[in-house]
Amino acid sequence: MKQTKTSPVPSLDDCDLSELDLSDLNFLGISMNKANLTKAILNRANLSKVSMNKTNLQEANLADANLSEADLADANCCRANMEDANFEESILNGADLTEAQLERANLRKCKLVGATLIKSNLNEVTCGLADFSRVDLTDAKAQGADFNRVKLSGANFTDADFSDSRLSMAVFFEATFKGTNFNRAQFKGSKLVKSMFTDACLTRADLTGADLSDATLKGTNLLRAKLGGALLRRTHLTDSNLQEADLNIADLTHAQLKMVELDGANLGRVKLNNASMQKAQLTKANISKGKLSGVDLSGADLSGSNMRGTDLTGAKLIGVDLSRADLIEAVLENAQIKNSFLTGADISSANLNNSDLEESDLSGAKLTKTQLFQANLKGANLHRADLEHANFSQAKLPQANLNGAKMADANFSKADLSDADLKGADTTDTDFSSAKGYKA
Repeated sequence: MKQTKTSPVPSLDDCDLSELDLSDLNFLGISMNKANLTKAILNRANLSKVSMNKTNLQEANLADANLSEADLADANCCRANMEDANFEESILNGADLTEAQLERANLRKCKLVGATLIKSNLNEVTCGLADFSRVDLTDAKAQGADFNRVKLSGANFTDADFSDSRLSMAVFFEATFKGTNFNRAQFKGSKLVKSMFTDACLTRADLTGADLSDATLKGTNLLRAKLGGALLRRTHLTDSNLQEADLNIADLTHAQLKMVELDGANLGRVKLNNASMQKAQLTKANISKGKLSGVDLSGADLSGSNMRGTDLTGAKLIGVDLSRADLIEAVLENAQIKNSFLTGADISSANLNNSDLEESDLSGAKLTKTQLFQANLKGANLHRADLEHANFSQAKLPQANLNGAKMADANFSKADLSDADLKGADTTDTDFSSAKGYKA
């Protein structure tokens, strides 16, 4: 058989084409490896499927050029103008795009593994399904950019501006975000496992369903951020602002939330089992029906918060401010609530069996039908508290202040009331059978 002779690929390898005007020319499939195209003008040029390995494109003008399926691995594109260029399915692994202008460029399905994009302009670029793994985006601008479904594992976002960008379903495993601006950015369903956020801005960001497990967020601003259904297992949130954030159904099991501001946040049905939340600010927060068994909230401010039906079994609530909090039907069995403030709180029908409320202030609190079996209320202040129909059987109340308390139909059988003050208390039909220290 007669063999078909294959035509050699045209080559401009190692050629010096610097400063030439090559606008509108067709270079389809040509090899231009290691060529010098410094300051060359390639506006609207067809560079599709061109091989440009290690090519020098410093300060070249490639506005509106077609570079689809081109190979620019390790190319030098510093300060190049690539606005509106088409890079779809091109290879830019290891390329240097420092200060490159890529505004509105098409980078869909591109490979930029290990590329440098320091101070680059990526405003309004389209990067869907691209691979930006280990890319350096320090000081880059990507406002309004589309990074949906992009691989960004190990990427460096230090001081980058991604405000109003779309980064949903993207992968950021072990990425670094120092001083990064993600104001109003979308991260729906993204993977941010083991990522590091330091002094980052995520105000009004949408992280619904995102996975931030084992991530670290230090000094990060998440004001009014959406984190509904997000995974934050073992996540470290230190000195961060989550005021008015939506954490509904979020999972923060074993998370560290020290000195975190959560005022006005929605934590409905949240999972905070065994989480650490010392000195957290949670005034007027919604934590209704949350799962917080074993949580450490020592020194936290929960005043005016909604914790109705919340499970706080075995929780550590030492020195906590729960004044005016709604704890109706909450479960606080075996909880440590020593030296805490519960003034004016509504704890009706709650379960505080075996809880420790020593020296706590419950003045004016409502505890109707509350279970306090074997609870420790030594030295507690229950002045003018409503204890009607409550169960204090076998509870410890020595030196407790029950002055003016409503105790009608309450059960204090076998309770320790040694040196307790019951002056002015309403004890109508109260059960004091076998109570220690009670004087009728």
